Amino acid sequence: MFDDLKKLEANEKISKNDVLEVLKKWAKKISVFDIMTSTYKFREACKYVRNEYKGHFDDIYVKNFYMRVGEIAHSQNNYEGYVPKEKFIKAIDFFTTQDKNRDKEELKYTHNNQRTIYYIICVYTTFIVEEPIHHVGSTFPGHTKVKEINGKFYCPVKANNTPNSKAVCRFCLSVQG
Repeated sequence: MFDDLKKLEANEKISKNDVLEVLKKWAKKISVFDIMTSTYKFREACKYVRNEYKGHFDDIYVKNFYMRVGEIAHSQNNYEGYVPKEKFIKAIDFFTTQDKNRDKEELKYTHNNQRTIYYIICVYTTFIVEEPIHHVGSTFPGHTKVKEINGKFYCPVKANNTPNSKAVCRFCLSVQG
């Protein structure tokens, strides 16, 4: 997928629709079984999360993350405009490096396209629909949430996670808040 996205760098301007076409191609390779397996792995990873947050995780992450793959794969939307080329290229380079540096535990999940889903959603939300990666309403410990106020997105955990090499917060449209 990264090679396909990186090819767009040759364009003088990178249209949102060109990015969407690449994402659609890769989203169509994600099966319902991939989504089911990834959802199961996500829920397993969250089994020690306090009960008061578990319902939020299903609502926000499963519905707005995994289920969005089908929306992307079959999108007939026409998105006006272009992605910010420099930021887009930096993001694709970052994701490529991040993907190559996965640890052995993460490599076990290669077969179910879990990481592909992750990258598709990150690129789609950030560069095409211009929304934060964590959907508005995503709840974090302390009952803090991602919010939208006057068209600007605020995330309560962005500042703490931006330096994390495994987090994509540095490319998210939200600001600390």
